[in-house]
Amino acid sequence: MTTELSTETQFWLILNVILLTIIITLGMKLFRKRKLKTCHTPFSASWTTLFDDLTHSEGASKAITVTFSRVIGDLENHLGLSSSGSLTSREVLFLMRSKLGEDIMRDLMRLYEIYEPIRFGGKNAEEEDSEEFRRILIRLADRIQSSGVEA
Repeated sequence: MTTELSTETQFWLILNVILLTIIITLGMKLFRKRKLKTCHTPFSASWTTLFDDLTHSEGASKAITVTFSRVIGDLENHLGLSSSGSLTSREVLFLMRSKLGEDIMRDLMRLYEIYEPIRFGGKNAEEEDSEEFRRILIRLADRIQSSGVEA
């Protein structure tokens, strides 16, 4: 026994399937976008946790160089910048200038000023450097979160 559907019923079924597919697709994109922002937002305690862990296990110099690179990489990804690895950290900071506020850039530049002589000059990080780096790192994360920086 076969049941045949009228042409009008077939039309409405096909239309409903198409609309349902569009709604599900848009819903999934929205869900992924929100999940991406909440899961991959770099503005969290992960920077300070990384810094603290490395300070205790490998020393302040290593902690500063690794953490600074992570901060720049996270911000670069979040802002949708692609330096293709050929730009220096300072050049990437310059690219970020137009997307970040003055206070945030001032903190990033101060972190860079601590990072540069350690990374490229072979300077050993002093305790004051380490404390200031950590303090600025916390303030930076707070400023970025409160400013609502968008990609």
